[in-house]
Amino acid sequence: MECFFHHGNDCAYTVGIHIGGTIENFANIMNQKAKEIGALNTSFANPHGLDNENHYSTAYDLALITRYALNNKYINEAVKTKSATINFGSFSKLLTNTNALLRTYPSADGVKTGFTNGANRCLISSATENEQRYIAVVLGADTTMIRFNDSKVILEESFKRYEKMDISKYLNFYINIPVIKGNLDTYERQIKDNMSLPLTNEEYEKIHIEQELIDEITPPMVAGTKIGEIKAYIGDEEIYMKEIFLDENIVQKTVKDYFIQAIRDIFKPISRI
Repeated sequence: MECFFHHGNDCAYTVGIHIGGTIENFANIMNQKAKEIGALNTSFANPHGLDNENHYSTAYDLALITRYALNNKYINEAVKTKSATINFGSFSKLLTNTNALLRTYPSADGVKTGFTNGANRCLISSATENEQRYIAVVLGADTTMIRFNDSKVILEESFKRYEKMDISKYLNFYINIPVIKGNLDTYERQIKDNMSLPLTNEEYEKIHIEQELIDEITPPMVAGTKIGEIKAYIGDEEIYMKEIFLDENIVQKTVKDYFIQAIRDIFKPISRI
Protein backbone atom coordinates (compact mmCIF):
# COMPACT_ATOMS: atom_id res chain seq x y z
CA MET A 1 0.00 0.00 0.00
CA GLU A 2 1.24 3.46 -0.92
CA CYS A 3 -0.33 6.79 0.00
CA PHE A 4 -2.71 8.00 -2.70
CA PHE A 5 -0.78 9.87 -5.43
CA HIS A 6 2.38 9.72 -3.31
CA HIS A 7 5.40 7.46 -3.46
CA GLY A 8 6.31 7.92 0.21
CA ASN A 9 4.86 5.62 2.84
CA ASP A 10 5.05 7.97 5.81
CA CYS A 11 1.33 8.78 5.78
CA ALA A 12 0.37 5.07 5.69
CA TYR A 13 2.68 4.51 8.64
CA THR A 14 1.15 7.46 10.50
CA VAL A 15 -2.41 6.24 9.85
CA GLY A 16 -1.43 2.79 11.12
CA ILE A 17 -0.10 4.21 14.38
CA HIS A 18 -3.15 6.45 14.80
CA ILE A 19 -5.66 3.62 14.33
CA GLY A 20 -3.81 0.67 15.84
CA GLY A 21 -1.60 2.29 18.45
CA THR A 22 1.29 0.19 17.12
CA ILE A 23 2.19 -1.13 13.69
CA GLU A 24 1.85 -4.69 14.97
CA ASN A 25 -1.65 -4.08 16.27
CA PHE A 26 -2.68 -2.31 13.06
CA ALA A 27 -1.45 -5.32 11.08
CA ASN A 28 -3.58 -7.56 13.29
CA ILE A 29 -6.61 -5.36 12.59
CA MET A 30 -5.96 -5.61 8.84
CA ASN A 31 -5.56 -9.39 9.05
CA GLN A 32 -8.83 -9.73 10.91
CA LYS A 33 -10.66 -7.62 8.32
CA ALA A 34 -9.08 -9.63 5.48
CA LYS A 35 -10.45 -12.86 6.95
CA GLU A 36 -13.91 -11.29 7.32
CA ILE A 37 -13.84 -10.32 3.64
CA GLY A 38 -12.80 -13.86 2.66
CA ALA A 39 -9.17 -13.14 1.80
CA LEU A 40 -7.92 -16.31 3.48
CA ASN A 41 -4.49 -16.41 1.81
CA THR A 42 -3.46 -12.90 2.82
CA SER A 43 -1.17 -11.78 5.65
CA PHE A 44 -0.35 -8.18 6.53
CA ALA A 45 2.75 -7.17 8.50
CA ASN A 46 2.75 -3.40 7.92
CA PRO A 47 0.50 -0.61 6.55
CA HIS A 48 2.67 0.39 3.57
CA GLY A 49 3.28 -2.91 1.76
CA LEU A 50 7.07 -2.87 1.63
CA ASP A 51 8.65 -6.33 1.31
CA ASN A 52 8.31 -8.56 4.36
CA GLU A 53 8.18 -12.35 4.50
CA ASN A 54 4.98 -12.12 6.56
CA HIS A 55 3.33 -9.66 4.18
CA TYR A 56 1.74 -11.36 1.17
CA SER A 57 -1.49 -11.92 -0.74
CA THR A 58 -2.90 -13.45 -3.93
CA ALA A 59 -4.58 -12.01 -7.02
CA TYR A 60 -7.94 -13.44 -5.89
CA ASP A 61 -7.65 -12.04 -2.38
CA LEU A 62 -6.66 -8.61 -3.69
CA ALA A 63 -9.74 -8.62 -5.91
CA LEU A 64 -11.93 -9.44 -2.89
CA ILE A 65 -10.33 -6.67 -0.82
CA THR A 66 -10.70 -4.20 -3.69
CA ARG A 67 -14.36 -5.05 -4.22
CA TYR A 68 -14.97 -4.45 -0.52
CA ALA A 69 -13.02 -1.17 -0.52
CA LEU A 70 -14.87 0.22 -3.56
CA ASN A 71 -18.10 0.15 -1.56
CA ASN A 72 -16.63 3.11 0.32
CA LYS A 73 -17.67 6.20 -1.66
CA TYR A 74 -14.52 8.14 -0.72
CA ILE A 75 -12.18 5.36 -1.87
CA ASN A 76 -14.28 4.84 -4.98
CA GLU A 77 -13.98 8.52 -5.88
CA ALA A 78 -10.27 8.76 -5.08
CA VAL A 79 -9.12 5.79 -7.18
CA LYS A 80 -10.67 7.17 -10.37
CA THR A 81 -9.28 10.69 -9.94
CA LYS A 82 -6.71 11.35 -12.67
CA SER A 83 -5.06 14.33 -11.00
CA ALA A 84 -5.56 16.77 -8.16
CA THR A 85 -4.00 20.03 -7.03
CA ILE A 86 -3.07 20.14 -3.36
CA ASN A 87 -2.81 23.55 -1.69
CA PHE A 88 -0.74 24.22 1.43
CA GLY A 89 -1.11 27.92 2.12
CA SER A 90 0.73 29.71 -0.65
CA PHE A 91 2.23 26.45 -1.93
CA SER A 92 0.39 24.22 -4.40
CA LYS A 93 1.34 21.02 -6.16
CA LEU A 94 -0.28 19.06 -8.99
CA LEU A 95 -0.38 15.34 -8.25
CA THR A 96 -0.97 12.87 -11.06
CA ASN A 97 -2.34 9.35 -10.65
CA THR A 98 0.23 6.74 -11.70
CA ASN A 99 -2.51 4.50 -13.12
CA ALA A 100 -2.08 5.20 -16.84
CA LEU A 101 -5.24 3.26 -17.70
CA LEU A 102 -7.28 6.19 -16.42
CA ARG A 103 -5.93 8.23 -19.33
CA THR A 104 -5.69 5.55 -22.03
CA TYR A 105 -8.73 3.31 -21.47
CA PRO A 106 -12.07 5.22 -21.41
CA SER A 107 -13.88 2.63 -19.27
CA ALA A 108 -11.19 2.56 -16.56
CA ASP A 109 -12.13 3.87 -13.12
CA GLY A 110 -9.41 2.60 -10.75
CA VAL A 111 -7.69 1.32 -8.79
CA LYS A 112 -4.03 1.11 -7.62
CA THR A 113 -0.49 0.71 -8.94
CA GLY A 114 2.24 -0.87 -6.86
CA PHE A 115 5.92 -1.80 -6.93
CA THR A 116 8.50 -3.36 -4.63
CA ASN A 117 11.67 -5.23 -5.50
CA GLY A 118 10.05 -8.46 -4.34
CA ALA A 119 6.64 -7.98 -5.97
CA ASN A 120 7.78 -6.23 -9.18
CA ARG A 121 5.21 -4.14 -11.10
CA CYS A 122 1.62 -4.71 -9.99
CA LEU A 123 -1.74 -3.20 -10.84
CA ILE A 124 -5.26 -3.61 -9.54
CA SER A 125 -7.52 -2.04 -12.15
CA SER A 126 -11.24 -1.68 -12.71
CA ALA A 127 -13.52 -0.62 -15.53
CA THR A 128 -17.24 -0.03 -15.90
CA GLU A 129 -19.52 -0.35 -18.94
CA ASN A 130 -23.33 -0.46 -18.92
CA GLU A 131 -23.38 -0.51 -15.11
CA GLN A 132 -21.16 -3.61 -15.05
CA ARG A 133 -17.83 -3.20 -13.23
CA TYR A 134 -14.95 -5.65 -13.39
CA ILE A 135 -11.72 -5.83 -11.40
CA ALA A 136 -8.44 -7.12 -12.84
CA VAL A 137 -5.34 -7.97 -10.82
CA VAL A 138 -1.91 -8.24 -12.46
CA LEU A 139 1.05 -9.16 -10.25
CA GLY A 140 4.77 -9.53 -10.88
CA ALA A 141 4.96 -7.83 -14.28
CA ASP A 142 8.47 -7.17 -15.57
CA THR A 143 7.61 -3.74 -16.95
CA THR A 144 5.09 -0.99 -16.32
CA MET A 145 3.79 -1.35 -19.88
CA ILE A 146 3.12 -5.08 -19.40
CA ARG A 147 1.02 -4.51 -16.29
CA PHE A 148 -1.13 -1.90 -18.07
CA ASN A 149 -1.53 -3.91 -21.29
CA ASP A 150 -2.35 -7.17 -19.50
CA SER A 151 -4.87 -5.42 -17.28
CA LYS A 152 -6.63 -3.89 -20.26
CA VAL A 153 -6.80 -7.28 -22.00
CA ILE A 154 -8.34 -8.91 -18.91
CA LEU A 155 -10.93 -6.15 -18.53
CA GLU A 156 -11.90 -6.15 -22.20
CA GLU A 157 -12.20 -9.94 -22.21
CA SER A 158 -14.44 -9.76 -19.14
CA PHE A 159 -16.88 -7.48 -20.95
CA LYS A 160 -16.93 -9.90 -23.92
CA ARG A 161 -17.35 -13.14 -21.97
CA TYR A 162 -19.74 -12.15 -19.21
CA GLU A 163 -23.39 -11.17 -19.39
CA LYS A 164 -25.67 -10.09 -16.56
CA MET A 165 -28.00 -13.03 -15.99
CA ASP A 166 -31.06 -13.44 -13.78
CA ILE A 167 -30.56 -16.45 -11.47
CA SER A 168 -33.86 -15.98 -9.61
CA LYS A 169 -35.24 -19.31 -10.83
CA TYR A 170 -32.56 -21.04 -8.75
CA LEU A 171 -33.51 -19.03 -5.66
CA ASN A 172 -36.94 -20.57 -5.15
CA PHE A 173 -36.80 -22.76 -2.03
CA TYR A 174 -39.24 -24.96 -0.15
CA ILE A 175 -38.54 -25.62 3.53
CA ASN A 176 -40.17 -28.45 5.48
CA ILE A 177 -38.79 -29.12 8.98
CA PRO A 178 -40.50 -31.56 11.39
CA VAL A 179 -41.63 -30.07 14.71
CA ILE A 180 -41.37 -32.41 17.73
CA LYS A 181 -44.40 -32.16 20.05
CA GLY A 182 -45.13 -28.60 19.02
CA ASN A 183 -48.12 -26.50 18.08
CA LEU A 184 -47.22 -27.29 14.45
CA ASP A 185 -46.50 -30.72 12.98
CA THR A 186 -44.07 -29.22 10.46
CA TYR A 187 -42.60 -25.81 9.76
CA GLU A 188 -43.20 -25.19 6.05
CA ARG A 189 -42.22 -22.11 4.08
CA GLN A 190 -41.78 -21.09 0.45
CA ILE A 191 -38.84 -18.70 0.09
CA LYS A 192 -38.09 -16.72 -3.05
CA ASP A 193 -35.29 -14.32 -3.86
CA ASN A 194 -34.16 -12.28 -6.86
CA MET A 195 -30.61 -11.82 -8.03
CA SER A 196 -28.64 -11.10 -11.20
CA LEU A 197 -24.93 -11.78 -11.73
CA PRO A 198 -22.42 -11.41 -14.58
CA LEU A 199 -21.90 -14.99 -15.77
CA THR A 200 -20.93 -17.01 -18.81
CA ASN A 201 -23.48 -19.44 -20.25
CA GLU A 202 -21.35 -22.32 -18.99
CA GLU A 203 -21.30 -20.94 -15.44
CA TYR A 204 -25.06 -20.39 -15.50
CA GLU A 205 -25.67 -24.06 -16.31
CA LYS A 206 -23.44 -25.17 -13.42
CA ILE A 207 -25.33 -23.35 -10.66
CA HIS A 208 -26.44 -25.68 -7.86
CA ILE A 209 -28.16 -25.13 -4.53
CA GLU A 210 -27.36 -26.56 -1.10
CA GLN A 211 -29.65 -26.33 1.92
CA GLU A 212 -28.14 -26.57 5.39
CA LEU A 213 -31.14 -26.70 7.73
CA ILE A 214 -31.64 -28.11 11.23
CA ASP A 215 -33.08 -31.64 11.18
CA GLU A 216 -36.00 -30.85 13.50
CA ILE A 217 -37.49 -28.13 15.67
CA THR A 218 -37.90 -28.87 19.37
CA PRO A 219 -40.10 -26.31 21.14
CA PRO A 220 -39.94 -23.83 22.62
CA MET A 221 -38.17 -21.88 19.87
CA VAL A 222 -38.71 -18.15 19.42
CA ALA A 223 -39.17 -16.18 16.22
CA GLY A 224 -35.84 -14.92 14.90
CA THR A 225 -33.93 -18.10 15.74
CA LYS A 226 -31.61 -19.11 12.92
CA ILE A 227 -32.58 -22.51 11.54
CA GLY A 228 -30.19 -22.79 8.61
CA GLU A 229 -28.66 -21.40 5.45
CA ILE A 230 -29.27 -21.77 1.75
CA LYS A 231 -26.33 -21.35 -0.60
CA ALA A 232 -25.83 -21.24 -4.35
CA TYR A 233 -22.58 -22.41 -5.94
CA ILE A 234 -20.84 -22.53 -9.27
CA GLY A 235 -18.53 -25.46 -8.72
CA ASP A 236 -16.90 -24.77 -5.36
CA GLU A 237 -17.41 -21.00 -5.53
CA GLU A 238 -20.20 -19.62 -3.37
CA ILE A 239 -22.20 -16.97 -5.24
CA TYR A 240 -25.18 -16.58 -2.91
CA MET A 241 -26.02 -17.20 0.74
CA LYS A 242 -29.23 -16.60 2.65
CA GLU A 243 -29.70 -17.20 6.35
CA ILE A 244 -33.07 -18.66 7.33
CA PHE A 245 -34.81 -17.60 10.55
CA LEU A 246 -38.06 -18.64 12.20
CA ASP A 247 -40.78 -16.10 11.49
CA GLU A 248 -43.06 -17.23 14.34
CA ASN A 249 -42.78 -18.69 17.84
CA ILE A 250 -42.91 -22.48 18.03
CA VAL A 251 -44.33 -23.65 21.37
CA GLN A 252 -44.91 -27.03 22.98
CA LYS A 253 -48.17 -28.78 22.27
CA THR A 254 -50.61 -28.41 25.17
CA VAL A 255 -53.26 -30.83 26.52
CA LYS A 256 -55.83 -28.74 24.67
CA ASP A 257 -53.90 -29.19 21.41
CA TYR A 258 -53.86 -32.98 21.90
CA PHE A 259 -57.62 -32.97 22.61
CA ILE A 260 -58.41 -30.92 19.49
CA GLN A 261 -56.23 -33.21 17.38
CA ALA A 262 -58.02 -36.29 18.77
CA ILE A 263 -61.43 -34.82 17.85
CA ARG A 264 -60.19 -34.04 14.35
CA ASP A 265 -58.92 -37.61 13.96
CA ILE A 266 -62.30 -39.02 15.04
CA PHE A 267 -64.19 -37.06 12.42
CA LYS A 268 -61.58 -37.38 9.70
CA PRO A 269 -63.21 -38.79 6.55
CA ILE A 270 -62.42 -42.45 5.91
CA SER A 271 -60.88 -42.99 2.53
CA ARG A 272 -62.55 -45.69 0.45
CA ILE A 273 -60.86 -47.73 -2.21
